[in-house]
Amino acid sequence: MLWLAVRAKGLDGVLAAHLDWGIYAYFSVRERVQYFSRGIGLEPCIIPSQGELEAVLKRGPACNRCTRQAKLGRLRRQFPEALILTGANRSDSWGQRGEPLINGILAPLFALEKSEVRLLAAEAGLQVMAVGESDRREGCKAKHLLKPLATPDFHGRAVAQANEMLLSFLAERRICCRLANVKILGPLSENSAVVNILPPLGEREEEALRVALQGAELPIHSFLFPHRPLSLTMVANPALTNDAHARSAVEDGILRPGFAVPLRFRWLRSGNKRLGSFHVVEAEEIKTRSPSPHLPFMTSSSSLDETGL
Repeated sequence: MLWLAVRAKGLDGVLAAHLDWGIYAYFSVRERVQYFSRGIGLEPCIIPSQGELEAVLKRGPACNRCTRQAKLGRLRRQFPEALILTGANRSDSWGQRGEPLINGILAPLFALEKSEVRLLAAEAGLQVMAVGESDRREGCKAKHLLKPLATPDFHGRAVAQANEMLLSFLAERRICCRLANVKILGPLSENSAVVNILPPLGEREEEALRVALQGAELPIHSFLFPHRPLSLTMVANPALTNDAHARSAVEDGILRPGFAVPLRFRWLRSGNKRLGSFHVVEAEEIKTRSPSPHLPFMTSSSSLDETGL
């Protein structure tokens, strides 16, 4: 988007604004933002925004709300009169259900698929630099926290440091993965980690990673390296538990793409009125015979028992 804006308006008509999520930003993001902006001829305007992200996620995972409030809302407050450009396209939820122009925010690539955007970048001679844990999309580390970010120094530090350690471990050993992340879940008083890597590590590498993570004094109580399908116990507010479409959006759009094994779900209605979305309180490996871990596991529990979590 920045390259297109400069082509259309010139250097004097464009500001390269970047929201810095603090500990939730992958370390590689900062250097690549500076590299790309300066390569075009602009000095990036860095806006510290960790607090905005933590405020949104305090009531549970909410990527779309974070985009609206912590990202675009922060930019609108910072630049109330500016036309703000976003890279939203048909491959994300905004491009599928939103509008190309709303409240002074424009998505010029709105009608294109991600593959078409990449093709345009290649034809323009732009290098697409990967950021984050997956070859499928970019993201911040906070999206791997599958519970409310109630205490940043406990919940936030666990997800931020564990994911950065994982990527450093893989980079040092030059291990290429299609997926590599650490999901943090469990009750609010404990952090449990599920380490997702595709293709899976060998036994020696996995044990070396386990030892490194366990010895890092992270606020994490247990580590699971899944090799079988997982059963996730979910508590959620009534807006989710009463809406099958919304539950499917969480299962298929948020959770399944980020795990290395197939998933089953058990949904429970939460009695915690402060929970604004969902909270994964437990992950258990399914011991029975099951499909290959690389095939979809599409069953979902309909249990909606009341819980005080």
